Amino acid sequence: MKTPRILLGLALVFLLFTGCESAPPEDAVLASFTAVTLDGGSFTKEDIQSKDVTIINVWATFCGPCLEEMPDLAAYAKTLPDNVQLITVCADYAGDADPVRKILQQAGYDGVTLISGDGDMAALVGSIQAVPTTVLIDSEGRLSGSPIVGGQPDLADAFNKAVNQALKEQGKAELSGE
Repeated sequence: MKTPRILLGLALVFLLFTGCESAPPEDAVLASFTAVTLDGGSFTKEDIQSKDVTIINVWATFCGPCLEEMPDLAAYAKTLPDNVQLITVCADYAGDADPVRKILQQAGYDGVTLISGDGDMAALVGSIQAVPTTVLIDSEGRLSGSPIVGGQPDLADAFNKAVNQALKEQGKAELSGE
């Protein structure tokens, strides 16, 4: 049974050199990018500028915790006021929209999902090495607070706290009920 030991050894070496997870740099800014949405539209800096806070959830179709939290994301997105938006990014989109659409439809998510992007969006998503990871972006495209990594036992509470902190930093009214 040398194979499991060899694989374990390789995994440990990999973790020593890469770490368990990686987060976007604290000074990340979405200043210049264009992203393609699942429905064939585009998403740009102007879409971020139109909201006080944009919640960006990066997920993958193979990720169990991502799929488990998707119904909670869908429900949470429906509770947000007009100045806050939640979008998702399917990190492992491979050109076939049907599996992605099926996951989102089953979860009840009908918001914006990005399937590709360039510039600063590609750099942001590329810096994320653990899914699900959620980051908050202010209207200037700056990262706000710390990334939320992994599935959350109470997604709405974790996200509300992060959104309220981001709004507070901007001198904006916090979400009610928090």
